[in-house]
Amino acid sequence: MNKVFLSTAVFLLLMITASCNGESEENSGVTEPAVTNSSQIDLFTVEVEQVADRIFLSGRIRAEHRIELFPEAQGKVMERTKPFSEGISYEEGEVIIQLDDTETKMQLQSSRSKFKTLVSALMADIKLDHPEMLSKYQEWYHSLAADKQVSRVPDFGENMQRFLESKGVYELYYSIKSAEERLEKFTIHAPFSGVLSAAKAEPDQVVGPQFHLGTLVDPSRFILTASVQTGEAEWIQPGLTMEIKNEDQTETYSAKVARVNPSVEPSSQQVLIYLEVMGNNLREGMYLEGEIESDNKRELARIPKTALLRAGGVLVKKEGILVENPIQIVNLERNHLWVEGLKNGDEIVEDTSEPVAGRIIN
Repeated sequence: MNKVFLSTAVFLLLMITASCNGESEENSGVTEPAVTNSSQIDLFTVEVEQVADRIFLSGRIRAEHRIELFPEAQGKVMERTKPFSEGISYEEGEVIIQLDDTETKMQLQSSRSKFKTLVSALMADIKLDHPEMLSKYQEWYHSLAADKQVSRVPDFGENMQRFLESKGVYELYYSIKSAEERLEKFTIHAPFSGVLSAAKAEPDQVVGPQFHLGTLVDPSRFILTASVQTGEAEWIQPGLTMEIKNEDQTETYSAKVARVNPSVEPSSQQVLIYLEVMGNNLREGMYLEGEIESDNKRELARIPKTALLRAGGVLVKKEGILVENPIQIVNLERNHLWVEGLKNGDEIVEDTSEPVAGRIIN
């Protein structure tokens, strides 16, 4: 009896073991789902707007009133109370540079003295031949002096004029007036109120007509020169106003289109626009930029520059997959683009610095 029971128990144990091994083998053939860690992709939601066509203008400003200083005479630079240095201001008409004119001035005084001697020598002849003009002639004679500009020859009438011409009066008179004009070139006056932006002459330095003394600029008025496409220049007219900013976008200035070049630059095939810029803290050479709006409007989307692919398109999320979508750039900003080719509500990859095309978005 015990042997029969023992045999039955062993048989049942073997059956249970075989059954467990079979289930284990079946379970070992089942593959568990793989768990992947995907990186986060930031999406930008597109908003389409009715935007006026804009023209981006940029460039460096230049003083509208500026003059390069070159002497017309040769001489030594005289030292003055106000130094001739960068940043020094001058009022209109104020002396900027004085050259040594001692020798030229003495020669001129000698010529004036000779001229007065000649006029005096003719007094007796005029008293005999033209007594009616004597008092007028004497008055002119007394106005002559070696240390002041020679006064204009009065109108003595045709007969007396011929007489004076035969004696060389007019020839010497015009010679002296020419010397007086030459003497004035030793003194350089400021043609307008301004500041020296460059100064290359020093006291006691001998300079001549080919020597660049410096540059005087008017710090109150500046011109920005920008270039646009020929089609864009058609509706830009003088008098059009706009706002422009500095490179850091921290200062805003007022600008007005002063003139438009009627010609096209052969190299770039663009038209030059000249804008008059006004405002405080402006300095020659500053980089400024701004936009002009037209009356034409179109549907555009403003997207980050980082969303633009090298090929010129963007990555749009469509049915959970990123697909490359072509766009047309209409306008540029510092960090954004105005583009056509996107619909309102489109989701695009905000930063395409990593290759993510075709990736499935969960």
